[in-house]
Amino acid sequence: MNQVAADFEMVARPNSSLTAKGRVYAVVIIAAISFAVAIGFSLIGAWLVLPFAGIELLAMGYAFYYIHCHSQDYESIVIEGDQISVEKKSYKAVSKMVFNRYWVKVLLRLTPNGDQMLSLRSHGKEIDFGRSYMTNDQRLELAKQLKERVGVVS
Repeated sequence: MNQVAADFEMVARPNSSLTAKGRVYAVVIIAAISFAVAIGFSLIGAWLVLPFAGIELLAMGYAFYYIHCHSQDYESIVIEGDQISVEKKSYKAVSKMVFNRYWVKVLLRLTPNGDQMLSLRSHGKEIDFGRSYMTNDQRLELAKQLKERVGVVS
């Protein structure tokens, strides 16, 4: 089966500086230090520190679990032939929207907080791109690249 390379492809991902194993090590080290301090205080009579240390570690464990669940999230734009595909993955949910390359409009707008929002729109359908994983400069550069590749019949 022949596989044709895409005309353009952009994938935006979150910055995941720790591997799954690294996240586990971080939780274990933080938990060990926290429990050691809590046990030390409970030995000198401040026993109420232990339940609060446990609650703190549960919250931290949940935060690291949430980070782990979303570490494989992404947004991608693929221009292939006459189509632009925008795919988003957030935890287990994957959504995909396909536009005609020559009818899509690339929009770059300012939000009330001063950030830029990159959107693709065609025939009443609109999808945002790069809101979570890109900086304003990266969205601006991507908008320029997309505008060069869409809406023009070659």
